[in-house]
Amino acid sequence: MKRRKGFVSNSSSSSFVIKKDDLTALQVELIKRHGIVGEWLGIEYPDCAWQITESATQIEGYTSMTNFRMSEFFDAIGVNAEDAEWWHS
Repeated sequence: MKRRKGFVSNSSSSSFVIKKDDLTALQVELIKRHGIVGEWLGIEYPDCAWQITESATQIEGYTSMTNFRMSEFFDAIGVNAEDAEWWHS
């Protein structure tokens, strides 16, 4: 598995971790509901949801073969995708 800062594309699976300190409370909620919010924002494939988990300090996301562009979603809700650590395989 490869790890990098910045968005990963053309990958069979991807994941990210972002510190909640880098997010507003609203952004945390929007990420947790990214499929519905993505549809409202006109992002393609809103039904290709990521698995999102939350701890006290961070938000984690995982997907396998999705077309939902989380980096585009982050941009739309004002989250800097460079604040996240991305992994892909």
